[in-house]
Amino acid sequence: MKWETTTTTNLGLDFGIFSNRINGSVDYYVKKTKDLLSYVDIAPGANFDITQLRNIGSLENKGVEISVNTVPIKEKEYSWDFNFNVTYNTSKITSLYGQEDNPNFKGIEVGRIQGGTGNNIGVHAVGQTPFTFLPLKQVYDQSGKPIEGLYEDINRDGVISDADRYYFNHASPSFLFGLSTGFNYKKLSFGITGHGMAGNYLYNNYNANSAVLRNIENPVLYLGNAGVNYLQTHFTNNRYQSDYYIENASFFKIDNINLGYDFGKIVNNDRVRLRLNASVQNIATFTKYSGNDPENAGSDGIENNIYPRPRIYSLGLNFDF
Repeated sequence: MKWETTTTTNLGLDFGIFSNRINGSVDYYVKKTKDLLSYVDIAPGANFDITQLRNIGSLENKGVEISVNTVPIKEKEYSWDFNFNVTYNTSKITSLYGQEDNPNFKGIEVGRIQGGTGNNIGVHAVGQTPFTFLPLKQVYDQSGKPIEGLYEDINRDGVISDADRYYFNHASPSFLFGLSTGFNYKKLSFGITGHGMAGNYLYNNYNANSAVLRNIENPVLYLGNAGVNYLQTHFTNNRYQSDYYIENASFFKIDNINLGYDFGKIVNNDRVRLRLNASVQNIATFTKYSGNDPENAGSDGIENNIYPRPRIYSLGLNFDF
């Protein structure tokens, strides 16, 4: 095993107009990584674990980063600034174990599912984004409800098997973006920050593992708990490989709202000043993802979290002297 090596090519442009009240940068980049490291499954008994970190291939990233800072209003007693950034990125695996020309090689399975022994839902495959999902294609009834245990026969051989698993979206976002804005009026200040992602998908492992009837009617004759998603599927048993559980996890979050007031000097001494600050973190998340938090998953896109992030309220006094 050896270290990953990355070669990066950048082309950038910085700009500023209207006395620099609008400024920013545009960067285009290409990153090529060799000897890519990833955990892969190994034969049971070959080691103390069932996975091992190995050099598996090469990866290419391409993208554009844009950052813009503006001051739309700037007066003596009040001002407004608005800033945003956006990144577009594509990732593609260019080689794996020298199998890039083998049409029968689907890739290296990754993305271990919690609750299913030895089950993976993702894959590293040549020509695909890392951690691309590799599920079975769920079949639905006329009302849009998933039919338990019924999947599309992708290769038309009359049998549902691993050969029918297909490449379906990926955990990596295509777009990342953030924004911030601030208002100042005399001694009062107000600011908001937020960020988001788009084009990323997650496997809702919590629903796949818990939202089935067998968790309620268990063999020891007492009622258990099941996820509320059972009310949509009415699945009796776990269907870990279904693409039903792979959801669009694009989101936008309002991260922070802050309010401040500068009281200025509070005694007959210019060095003694007082400022009051109040802020709230983790304000709101806008997403179609049905799980707890679309940002609270690993790079493999497997989401098991059942605990929400806390909302934090802060109040502070700053003395300068």
